Amino acid sequence: MSNVLKIVLEIIAGIGGVGVVFVAVVKYSSDLIADRLQKKYQLKLNEELEKYKAGLTNKIYISKTKFDAEFSIYQNLSGTFSGCVKAFSILIPAGLVNVPADEKEREKQENENYFEARKAYSLAQDELSRSIPFIPKEFCDDYKALLKLCSLQLYDFEDRWSISVPGTKEEKSTLGPDSYKRTGEINKKFDELNEKIRNYLSRLDVL
Repeated sequence: MSNVLKIVLEIIAGIGGVGVVFVAVVKYSSDLIADRLQKKYQLKLNEELEKYKAGLTNKIYISKTKFDAEFSIYQNLSGTFSGCVKAFSILIPAGLVNVPADEKEREKQENENYFEARKAYSLAQDELSRSIPFIPKEFCDDYKALLKLCSLQLYDFEDRWSISVPGTKEEKSTLGPDSYKRTGEINKKFDELNEKIRNYLSRLDVL
């Protein structure tokens, strides 16, 4: 390699001033390419650094004790509200379901569904009341909104037995389209809330 370099230098020396210009051009081009490569690499490095910093900023660092406590709270809320949403989906289904042809059997099943929904609603209320001091206000409001929709379903279902509601027994036994539509809304809001909480928990990191 040293011999090749020596020969190249001798050739450049032999052509005099042109060689000096040639060397200068090569050096300038090399510096220019190196500078561009450095800037490109630095830009990429800066981008990766910003992504890393954003990831650090997005994290919420807490103690393991607090993490375990929060995880337990959301696990209990999820389980209780899941049972509540399921009970109301059975009470007033969003779609078509098979019902007993016998009227007495149908009334018996509807009454059982009603009391199951009432029980699930009460359990969800109690679980949320216990958890309110330990969860963000946004999640608390979302859970309350779910309970509000469920309470409207109970009112609609109970109207069939109310003497203050005009109409015959047959007329009152038929729920309006808003009630069935509301069941779909309950399921949608519960799914959205679960996604919010999932994203929140993914940001938590133990110190």
